[in-house]
Amino acid sequence: MLNDEQAAGWHALLDLQSRHPSGWTLVGGQLVHLWCAARGSWPTRPTNDADAVLDVRGHPQALLEITSTLVDLGFTPDGTTRSGHQHRWIRGSATVDLLIPRYLGERAASRRGAGGATTIETPGAQKALNRTSTQAVLIDGRTGCVPRPSLVGAVVAKSAAHGVTLDTHRRRHLIDFAVLGTLIRPNDVRGEAPLDRTERRRVTTMVGEMTVNRPVWAMVDGAAAGLQRLQMSLLRDWH
Repeated sequence: MLNDEQAAGWHALLDLQSRHPSGWTLVGGQLVHLWCAARGSWPTRPTNDADAVLDVRGHPQALLEITSTLVDLGFTPDGTTRSGHQHRWIRGSATVDLLIPRYLGERAASRRGAGGATTIETPGAQKALNRTSTQAVLIDGRTGCVPRPSLVGAVVAKSAAHGVTLDTHRRRHLIDFAVLGTLIRPNDVRGEAPLDRTERRRVTTMVGEMTVNRPVWAMVDGAAAGLQRLQMSLLRDWH
């Protein structure tokens, strides 16, 4: 059962997808919720805002185009950060955070949206985009589709997100990673491109963080077995 803020965020994502079927992907806590729903599981950590990464490498004007669409849909930027970013957009109780991949260069980072400002870069975002496909969803009787990373892509994205040491609330990523580990199965790995060097390094580091921070995620049912399964599935040598 979604609360009002979560439902509003999902309706916003469906509104956005109807205008922009590609050029972005879902990340963050709602991605974990989506994968839990797909596997008949229940998320451990509540979250209301919807996070989306924009494919500014494949679609250089994605930030301007998508924020312009959000304005058309009734959204406004929720202020500007000290760094000059407008990453959060609101419409009533709906909150959508727009991010772009890090390490694409100054030109990509300096592109501005409809509010005249840039948005936040985040590591691992391009990897999530590279592993994206479309997921059908049903929200309050409304059907639609949302682009989202594969389960492997979600694991990689969470590993990268936890690496942002300036994030004072980054322990939430440990809980999300534990939940994702309970969902992964051998079929999720078959047909996926093997982890590249950067992805493998990030996931390996995250597994190490999970090991030393067990009390943070110990309440997640099946997480210990899931972590073992994830290691066997993703960090073994692929041929």
